[in-house]
Amino acid sequence: MKFRTAIACGALVALSACGQPASTPRSASSPAAGQAAQMQTATPASQFVARAAMFENYQIQAAQIAQQSAQSPAAKAYAAASLAEHQATLQQLIGAAQAAGMPAPDAALDQNYNAYLDMLRHADARTFDATYASQQALASMTASGLYDSFTSTAPETPLRQWAQTQSQHVHDGIAAARRLASDIQASH
Repeated sequence: MKFRTAIACGALVALSACGQPASTPRSASSPAAGQAAQMQTATPASQFVARAAMFENYQIQAAQIAQQSAQSPAAKAYAAASLAEHQATLQQLIGAAQAAGMPAPDAALDQNYNAYLDMLRHADARTFDATYASQQALASMTASGLYDSFTSTAPETPLRQWAQTQSQHVHDGIAAARRLASDIQASH
């Protein structure tokens, strides 16, 4: 039980840093430094698209890992549904960005999302499902803040309208991840 709590706390700390600048300096040639520089000079709309794309790409990769590593049927089913949903949402986001005259976002993940994926790749089989469920809830909470912030401050555009529609799906993702965590806990 203490081990599960430690994993959940570690995931919470890592995920709560999502979108926050790192405290250690990076060389200007590193991909993370280039990405940070682009985010600082980008418009709010392009920053939203970049962060939303990172969330979708993280969700896709996490689901792919979960399909291979999850132990419970509930986690495997959640991962399969999540993969299909986030692949479709990423395509919609790319279309909305391009319709707004922005280039398609790249598939790069920031340091935080890469750390979450590493946690999944290295999770013990008996704690994988709980780690996955915790990350899903926390990542969805972070994304809901991103969507809420953008939709409350952006001018009325088709991109904002798409984000408003998608925002409810992101909020629903929090509840779905919490249900998954409950199902996993009940089965142990």
